[in-house]
Amino acid sequence: MQDFKKDFPIFQNNPDLVYLDSTASSQKPAVVIDGVADYLRNSYANIHRGSYVISEISEKLYEDSKKIVAKNLWVENWREIIYTANSTYALNILAQSIWRTGLLKAGDTVLLSIVEHHANVVPWLILKEDYGINVEFIGVNDNYDLDYNDFRDKLTDTVKIVSLAHVSNTTGQIFDLENVSSLLAVRYGKQKPLFIIDASQSVPHFEVDVKKLWCDALFFTGHKIFADSWIWVLWAKEELLNTLKPIFSGGGAIGMVQESSFTHSQKLPDKFEPGTPNLSWAVSLLRAFEYIESIWGYSILENHEQTLVQYTLEKFLWLEGVRLIGSLDAKKRVGVFTFVVEGIHSLDISDYLAEENICIRAGQHCAEPFMISLWVNHTCRMSLQVYNTQEDIDRFFDVLLQAISELK
Repeated sequence: MQDFKKDFPIFQNNPDLVYLDSTASSQKPAVVIDGVADYLRNSYANIHRGSYVISEISEKLYEDSKKIVAKNLWVENWREIIYTANSTYALNILAQSIWRTGLLKAGDTVLLSIVEHHANVVPWLILKEDYGINVEFIGVNDNYDLDYNDFRDKLTDTVKIVSLAHVSNTTGQIFDLENVSSLLAVRYGKQKPLFIIDASQSVPHFEVDVKKLWCDALFFTGHKIFADSWIWVLWAKEELLNTLKPIFSGGGAIGMVQESSFTHSQKLPDKFEPGTPNLSWAVSLLRAFEYIESIWGYSILENHEQTLVQYTLEKFLWLEGVRLIGSLDAKKRVGVFTFVVEGIHSLDISDYLAEENICIRAGQHCAEPFMISLWVNHTCRMSLQVYNTQEDIDRFFDVLLQAISELK
């Protein structure tokens, strides 16, 4: 296996660190860190309307970041790429804009899966609380895949939006969303509901093609794919973006402003990006995707991770008294492993590992409805990225066995 750890300075600065919490946030390669530092040192300036050189350089970098994101999502028009803070903001903005535009009304139904991250649950529950929409959940089967029989049963005439995670942040399951699109087309024809995808856990692991997914909107967060925090990507079809009425405006997002009225800009992406954007972190996202391309793209990420996933699954199978919440089929999942140790609290396991410089996460992982459905109050989660190695995994399991022996 290739050694990617050398590309990430945090491991040179912390040689004993075993970082297994990339589902929460990824580490940053040197090209991202140096790229942001170089930008701040040499060409930082606000964009739009600045005719001086460093403003023009800054604007080009900002646009280049959107173009490389568009290319990697197979989006033809980079102006359909919108930036804001993170995935949670993304769906709140999208949901409220959909309501404000009148594409959802009281009594309409939003269909989610039971495994959704809170970022794809709470914004819809806010609309339920404030305006009286319905929110329903699709279950999962014994293999942690979507229950398609339950899905078909819930496809009623009131369903106006289907919003699903591409990959579960707890089970690592990859959902067949191309099949979901086909089922929606068969059931509703040209009047199918809006199909929204949370790609926060898919874009960091494998190539995502919005054309194949046949979705209307998709969002993900940059900090999970080697960029820094507070850079989020929302893609939506130009037709939908032109239809929506934004819930935030001001700055460069307006057409005109008078004492008693204003108009939204009709230009994309300006319409949905009021105020000064996060320029530095847009550069970090540009450099992050350049890093992926420099190591020969997503195929390398996928092959590296699949090897580690298979290796990790085999290790889990040997553990007694440990319940793995997720599929045992390496081809249907990414490197996210949520587990429960019988008789030991997840925080105690996490703390024990932390003392040995091994980073995992404990709790409900912002997926409380799913945890409730499993009758589980707390879990541990370890997760992988390209900088992880088999040695990291061996170290994790060695210390986990020690923790189980000492804490029981």
